[in-house]
Amino acid sequence: MKTAVVLVTVLVLVGCALTVEAQTVVVGQAPATGKYSGMAWTWDSARSIVTLYDAGKQFRVQTTPDQIARLNHHQWVTVSGTLLGPEPIETVLLPSQPMTALANGPAVSTEVSGTISAIDANGIATIDSARGPLRVWVAEGAQSRFSAGKPVKVIVNVQPVRMVAVAGTGGQASGPTLSAPAPIPGDQAVVVGRILAVNPNGTLSVESPRGPVSVWVPDAASFKIGDFVQLQTVVQPS
Repeated sequence: MKTAVVLVTVLVLVGCALTVEAQTVVVGQAPATGKYSGMAWTWDSARSIVTLYDAGKQFRVQTTPDQIARLNHHQWVTVSGTLLGPEPIETVLLPSQPMTALANGPAVSTEVSGTISAIDANGIATIDSARGPLRVWVAEGAQSRFSAGKPVKVIVNVQPVRMVAVAGTGGQASGPTLSAPAPIPGDQAVVVGRILAVNPNGTLSVESPRGPVSVWVPDAASFKIGDFVQLQTVVQPS
């Protein structure tokens, strides 16, 4: 019997040519009050504000302390409250210029086993594991390779990086460079993004063009919200 190995590689490097620019959002409508459902992504207990995630979108809801106390990370919830606009961020901007990612510390690697629970339209697979739910990129047509309830292994490599302005037209910033990961059998993806949350169960939530992704690392406390990382994930059938 011959065994066929399918190598599916998605290499997406987001952040190595970033342009810093300011955006202004004007909300002219009165706040909407009602019930809102989504995945509990993160929350601010002091202000009773929860950030929910649903269908590739994040939104913030002003709710009550008793509802905040019942939340669990990455659990689907319904809360009552007032829909808020984006969190105001005080930002100091330099003139727009291209940015590149440079290595900024040792990489962390791990493997986590679990089962596929869902694959959404954005190409993100949700995987139930003993470390909590994981959310990682998969390649186009993943439904033909992975199905709900099937066991998989997720290989994770997290490399801290710093975003540095490119020096002049065609110039390069100095510092340790990021090496391109070698192809590995499975659905492989590489994303550079900002850490959105460091969760109590040891998972990191990282921004990506498809929506937040989350992976487990052995020492999550060594990472900080707002830092940039290069995240490499490979999903393989077990």
